[in-house]
Amino acid sequence: MKILRLVVLLLAVSAYLSAASADTMQISSSTATTNNSGSATQAISSNPAWAAPLPGSSWISYANTGNPSTPGFIVVPNGTDVTFTQIFYLTGNITGASLDVMADDTASVWLNGTELASANFAGPYPTCSSLPIGCLTGTMGIFTFADLQPYLVDGKNTLSFDVYQEAGSSYGLDYAGTITTPEPATLMMLVLGLFGIALNARRRLLS
Repeated sequence: MKILRLVVLLLAVSAYLSAASADTMQISSSTATTNNSGSATQAISSNPAWAAPLPGSSWISYANTGNPSTPGFIVVPNGTDVTFTQIFYLTGNITGASLDVMADDTASVWLNGTELASANFAGPYPTCSSLPIGCLTGTMGIFTFADLQPYLVDGKNTLSFDVYQEAGSSYGLDYAGTITTPEPATLMMLVLGLFGIALNARRRLLS
């Protein structure tokens, strides 16, 4: 009975400490983290008709393509496709993940070579795509843990966005999300600590 109680206690402590030691990685569009298939990634002033940037992110492009009233604004030709990419590394079991995406005019989303969402080429485009993925919160692409987890891997991960210009005027991409994994160092200490407790309890029971 004492051994059973000890096992239950250790399992409860393990579950609590595992949750407390979770390591959350932020993923977001920025000049520091996002590469593209053209020029250097730029943070842009957004078109006033777009939704505000997602928390922790910024609207980005390969040129000054956001707000038409800013000096140096350029119109991206229809049919333009630029690939924006973020590479990140994961270690350990993935316990949570989320990703939100907005784009003008529209975008497809890829994770480690698997397409999670296709761009909307059918239109219409009153401001951007009228269906996900567009530039408004109502046309935002929302990806849950269930959507992302099957394609996340231990080690190197590649998140890509093909952003398309379909109806002139502004052009840009905005995304933000999180991925949660156990913190490796803390989990190792947890395992060693629980092993020590169990070994000490066993010695006392046998003595």
